[in-house]
Amino acid sequence: IGELNIRVLRATIFDKTFPSEAEPSAVFQSDSNLRNGDYYVRVSWLGSQESKRTKTVLQTSKPYFHSEEMVFDVPHYGMEYKLEVLDANSEKPIGSCLLSAQGVLQWQRDAMLSKKATLLQSFLDLHKSSDPRRIKLELRTGVKDGFGLNFYNSSKVVGGPKGKETSRPGVISGWLELDVQLEEDQKLFYSPKPRRCPPRADEEFDIALIQLHIARIGEIIAEIQKLISTFKYVVSWDNPKITGASMIIYIAVILGCNVNYLGALPIGSLVVYMIYLGYLRVNGHFKERWTFKEKKLLIKSENEIEKNQSIARPVGLLQVGDLQGKNLKSRELGLPGSFYTSVLYDPLRYADEEMKSLLVKIDTSSGCIHEVGATVSPGITSAPVWSHMQESPELLRLKHLLPDDRLWRQEKEVDASLAYPILQPIAEDGGFIRKAIDGSQRKTEVKLMPFETSFGAVVFQVRFSDVLGSFQMFDNVLGEVVIPLAKLAGSGKAVEGWFRLVGVGSKDTVPGESNDHSEKSVEMGEDTDVADGKIPAPEFPELYLRVQFSSKGTLFNNSVQSDTETSKVICEELSRTASIVQENNGIGVIGSSLNTINTVRTLGGKLQNQISVVVDILERIRNAFNFSNPRITVFILLSLTLLWIVLALIPTRFVVLVSGLAQYGTNLYIKFRSPQAKKTLRDELSDKRLDSTRKGNPFENLFLSIPTDEDLRRTYFWEARRLGEKERDKFAESKRQIRLEKLWKAKWHGALKLKEKKPEHAISPSSSRKWNWEPLFGLLEGHRFIWWRSEKHFDTGEAPLGQIFFAGHSGLAGLSPLDLMELSNEEIPLVVSIFGRGPRGQQKITLLTHSTDAKDSLEAAVLNVSIKAD
Repeated sequence: IGELNIRVLRATIFDKTFPSEAEPSAVFQSDSNLRNGDYYVRVSWLGSQESKRTKTVLQTSKPYFHSEEMVFDVPHYGMEYKLEVLDANSEKPIGSCLLSAQGVLQWQRDAMLSKKATLLQSFLDLHKSSDPRRIKLELRTGVKDGFGLNFYNSSKVVGGPKGKETSRPGVISGWLELDVQLEEDQKLFYSPKPRRCPPRADEEFDIALIQLHIARIGEIIAEIQKLISTFKYVVSWDNPKITGASMIIYIAVILGCNVNYLGALPIGSLVVYMIYLGYLRVNGHFKERWTFKEKKLLIKSENEIEKNQSIARPVGLLQVGDLQGKNLKSRELGLPGSFYTSVLYDPLRYADEEMKSLLVKIDTSSGCIHEVGATVSPGITSAPVWSHMQESPELLRLKHLLPDDRLWRQEKEVDASLAYPILQPIAEDGGFIRKAIDGSQRKTEVKLMPFETSFGAVVFQVRFSDVLGSFQMFDNVLGEVVIPLAKLAGSGKAVEGWFRLVGVGSKDTVPGESNDHSEKSVEMGEDTDVADGKIPAPEFPELYLRVQFSSKGTLFNNSVQSDTETSKVICEELSRTASIVQENNGIGVIGSSLNTINTVRTLGGKLQNQISVVVDILERIRNAFNFSNPRITVFILLSLTLLWIVLALIPTRFVVLVSGLAQYGTNLYIKFRSPQAKKTLRDELSDKRLDSTRKGNPFENLFLSIPTDEDLRRTYFWEARRLGEKERDKFAESKRQIRLEKLWKAKWHGALKLKEKKPEHAISPSSSRKWNWEPLFGLLEGHRFIWWRSEKHFDTGEAPLGQIFFAGHSGLAGLSPLDLMELSNEEIPLVVSIFGRGPRGQQKITLLTHSTDAKDSLEAAVLNVSIKAD
């Protein structure tokens, strides 16, 4: 389809990464936190093992490559090129960026449309830029293989089970500057005999891609439903002004329109709408559909969470422990194995499908099964006794978010126990007026229900912990035990004993055998049941557990503000987990046969590509009218304008009559033409079929050049992420202040910088300092100073980086002579040193405040806390 020209100019490599949503200006202007090394750039492309590279630049954090121009033939519009900066010593990538054919073309279209002087040339795409476009791209890590959807997906599971690390894709490790230009082959569109534009290459089978295509179909259906609902709203008299105005316009058009020229009306309406879309495109509003999408989804999510928090929801505490198993053996061979138990809370286990869909809309926290924790496998045995339990990432975040130990203080009453908070159920209701996040007024829609009416259940899943069981495509669940929450809440007593394992998803609770047959020894002889012809009773896998639920007294009191805020924090975190799980839900391939897996990959790959082709066609048809590719949209607009003029001047029935007669006449001419002409026509058709791979249709080529919605989403992906994070920060800031006041009761909090030693590879000979000022967020709570890497880490419930207890000999420390030598004259008046008892004994930290007022307030707070501690 054309040629891509790339010239790599320079790069900057950071020692510590920036967040994926960091502002480009902050990244490109950063002149600290740099990493020295030997670097080069490698360019690889989709579907090939070949690559091109620059020269290696030695011992610098800002390598200047100034490479020769690299020229690539672009085979189709789905082509992608990955640029990686690599450490020449270890051959490990520092970071990468991705260039797609449609992405580069879209950047060029946006740049040309922004120039008012060349606007007409830009629309027709006849303007050929003499110079390549100079761009700076962030180098990102945390991606998989770097092509296609994998570049935008994290290599680590977000909010995943079993303590997997949480991460967002694309943290920034540096930036790369280059000149880039993609010149399309104009003969594909303007030649009388163009060659055929190659279609996109088929993609390999990937569950994530199937999910993506299904989501794209859902988007199309949602837009159709939105149009239908808009029409129903306009004619429904819900808003009398809009409905009345639309009725008057409708009557005026019908009575004033000449039926003979009725065909001009829809065409004219479409022309006007396309002109409006062109206005949006010229004024830079085109990409808002993709860049504002995450922001809108976030506001919607916050409104749903706020709906759950419109009333205070009391909190109950679930405790589990004393887990043991017996008769646990593999299904295939009946041998003992390595087992562990996963403890889950399913909020909707006993609800039917209709009730589930209703409750998920009311209570967003019930949108997934929540993981409480898991035991540690004791080894290979059929009768394990699990003495160690690990808390789930969600439970750990809740503990980091809630400083008050009052909620968890009963946790130690059960051996090897876990404690998990459960919110009181809610149901639909109408009530008082409240103000939503967007400023609108609406009624509360929920009311509290007793815990005894809960549809939830505590689920104990016994799983294999072998190698095959760790893969998602293999079913690694031996069975589960289900305990209804309503039963626990109703009795108020602990449920304890042996229970038989049932199938996954079951709603039945089956008690185990009262006698432990596993401890009986059966001797083969004349007195045994076998000698009498009786078959021994089968041994079913069973699980011993102790579970208790408490919802009274110390757990919640409406009169205490901290308890109300605790409820809100728990609700928000559970809703956040449910949202993440719904986004990451995958389609599993269950079974252990490699032939089955290969069959699924083959059939799934064909289905995936067929769905992709259909969705691409639908999206291109829509995008042909919205100036995503100005060349074809202008052509359609001019054609529709000409058709509108014809229909406005000539009665519609005459136009239809002429069109139909033309078709009849053409077929009549072909039917009764001379034999020699027929032979010539057959030869021409045969030549066209033989030459179809070389010759193409300019209209087909134009259609294939239109970007799909997925192309545009990826083009503006990181910009949309930044806008979404800005909106998220607005919500987080207001919530943070409330949490600090009501939950943490912080005596001081704010942004600081911590003196940290540099890693050896980051120390350059020219640098006089062997340490850096690293940003942090700290607070004084009770008799301790706690700090996180940033406010965001505090907001999301990450574990703190450290803490100092003010007990005994502790408080403020003066600057040592070495500190005075290392610090500048501007830094000394802003530095605060504190010491106390850390995790490994006595500890001292040096902090840099942003102003003298912040320093004075921090010192006063530390003095006050340390004096009380003494």
